[in-house]
Formats: sequence, C-alpha cells, structure tokens
Amino acid sequence: MFETFRYIYTKNDNNIVRFTMDLVTYVVFVSFLGIIGVTANLIAVVQVVRHGQRTPITFFPTNKYSDRSYWGNLGPGQLTNEGKRQHYELGQYTRKRYSNFLPLKYNESSFAAYTTDVDRTHMSAQCNVYSLFPAFEEQMWHRNVNWQPIPIHPISIDVFSGEPACPNYNVLRAAMLDDDLSQSIDAKYARVYNYINRYTGLKIKSFSEIHTVFDDFKIQVDVGLPLPDWAKAVYPEPVTSIAGWLFESFTRTDEMKRFATGRFLNNILEYFENMSEDCTYSQKYQFYSGHDLNIASILNSFGAFNPPYPPQFASTVYMELHLEDWEPVVKVFSKDGNKIKQISVNGCPLSCPLSEFREVLSPVIVDKITLDEECRQIIQEEEEEEEDEEEEDRKYDLKKTLKFPAEGLKANSYLT
Repeated sequence: MFETFRYIYTKNDNNIVRFTMDLVTYVVFVSFLGIIGVTANLIAVVQVVRHGQRTPITFFPTNKYSDRSYWGNLGPGQLTNEGKRQHYELGQYTRKRYSNFLPLKYNESSFAAYTTDVDRTHMSAQCNVYSLFPAFEEQMWHRNVNWQPIPIHPISIDVFSGEPACPNYNVLRAAMLDDDLSQSIDAKYARVYNYINRYTGLKIKSFSEIHTVFDDFKIQVDVGLPLPDWAKAVYPEPVTSIAGWLFESFTRTDEMKRFATGRFLNNILEYFENMSEDCTYSQKYQFYSGHDLNIASILNSFGAFNPPYPPQFASTVYMELHLEDWEPVVKVFSKDGNKIKQISVNGCPLSCPLSEFREVLSPVIVDKITLDEECRQIIQEEEEEEEDEEEEDRKYDLKKTLKFPAEGLKANSYLT
C-alpha cells in the first residue's frame, strides 16, 4: 500500500524536478499544496494592466477645469500621484498573490516587463515593478534607496494595440458603427446626446463620440472636482453605460478581434505551449503595461465583456498556465478595482486545457504574416474593383469613340 505509485512534479526558478514518493508522503504533500494555494502547480503567468489614473486627454469646450493649474500643472494624459500609488499597490497585491512563485529578488531570467510607448504606461510599469521587486541585500546600490532599475521593454503597437492601424480594420469598424446594434444604441440615447450637447458645446450623434465627456466626468469625480449640476442628470449613468458600448465596439466581431488582439493572443498561446514543454524556455512571468482598450479588447475576445463597461485605472488581467493532473491548463482572472473574478474563456471550463484554450480562441488568433495579408484584403479588393471599373470605362469610351468618330476621321483610324 505504501509503495511508490506515481510521479509528482514541482518547480524551482529554473527547471522541473521529477521525483517519487509513497502514499503517506503524497497525502502530506497535497495538504501542503492546499496551504500555499494558487502558485503550487503554476508554470507561467502573463499579466496585462491598464495604466493608473491620469489627467484628462481632452476637455469638452465648456469644461471650466481645462487649465493645467487644476491638475498639478501636468499636461494632458499624464500619470497623477494617485495613478502612481494605484500601481504601487497593484504590485503589492501581485507580489502577495504570487509570493511562492515570483522570486524574492529580481532576475532577468524569471521576469520580463513590456509597455506601450506612452508616458503614463511607462511610469505605471515602473511603479508596479518597483513594488514587485524592491532591492534586497547585494542589489542595494545606495544605503538609503531600495529602488533598483528594472528594464521595461517597448512593445510594438502592431502586437499590442486595441485600435490597430490597419485599413481593413477601419473599414470594418466604420461598417459596424452603422449596424443594427449601433443604430439601436444611438436611438436609445439620442435624447441624452442632445442634452449633453446643449451644455458642452459638443455635437455628439453616436456612442462612439462619448469618450471625452465620460473621461472628463470620471476623472473630475475621482480627484474631487465637483461636476456642474446639469451633469448629475447623466453621470454616472447613463454616460458610463454608453462608454461601455464604445469600448465594446472596437472588437464587436471576430474579424475585428483578430486585428485588435489576435496577434498578441497568438503570441501568448505560443508562449504557454512552449513553457508547458520546457519551463526554461522563457521568463516565467510576463508583464504588459497598456491601456483601457487593451483590457476591454482582450476580455471581449475572451467572451467576458458582457455587459460592456469602461475598465478602471490600474485594472488587470492575469493569465495563468498551470499543470493539473499532468495536463497544462489555463486560468484567467480579471481584477477591476478591488474585485477579482475568474472568467470562463468563450465557454471553456475555468481550468481550461491548453489545447482547448487554443481551440476556443481559434477564430480570433492570427500570426503576423496572415494578419498583414488580411489587413489589406478589403483595400486590395476595392483597388481591383476600381481598376476593373476604370477598364470598363476605358472600353466604353473607346467604343463610343469608334462609333462616333471625330469629324473628318474614319473609325478605323484609331486602330492603326
């Protein structure tokens, strides 16, 4: 009964160690796994975050808080001190969540961080990573400073963009803004648009134009600047719900999801597949600092964005690769504010086998070469149609010329 009966795997920072144990040891070991929780069978983690609180990017014309003096003399879209604190605290949360998985000390073989090339995402990443990896012992380079420089690598906008610079995507989104759902949303909120326009100087006709109003109101409330009385009739609702539809609209169809998130998710899948076979393949923790649209587009691609909502500052998505019963599985968690929840990816079980994870995402994942081809497909088709039309016009003009030649010329003179 106490003979060796199965292999158990455990991991250190560098490799997977295989060993055997008897039943009693196994029971004790499993009990210990229950204590250490989420990290016991964890192989790899990908974390995507939205930057922390920032100043408004634009102001509606009648907004009396447009002067920089209201914002600590910060320019548009700059990270506030509150935004820095939010990411420092998110880093503390992450450190606690993965305390038995992340190394105590930073090393480049275990952790990699990436960011879009925007001030607020760079700065948010720095605050977050400092909280994850303060300098210890030999890492201390100044006796009064426990901060250490950790590289935050730029990521291409072609890979990590919620609104891709792609002609085909632009065509699809323009068509989507005129589809039945968009028309029903705008019909529902037409009176709200007119009310907002009356006080803001804007000319909103669609939910796709609500962002400035939502953004201004949200940040003003967050920093304690009072809203005008008229705004209280529309904020937080229905403006917040309208903004939710705005974020949903960037990835409403599978085609749009492919352009917005397909290449990034394909990279994550390949990373998980490689890590499941060799956990020394790459760093076991990957961190991406991005924007609200990145969070919304990923969740929508996962089928976990209904009803749609505007992601909060410093919201995050954790994608975890586990080994359960000798099978690699993916678990996904979404944290928005203080609430964290596990989500099902397009109907896959909460512990989604890696092979099924790829299958349920197959309509939206795409590699670079295919994406580049699809990106121009509609444009190429339109160019070909235009060329065909021009050729038909040329033939028609030629026939007309041959049928009604200029005075004094014979018809066949044009064919010599």
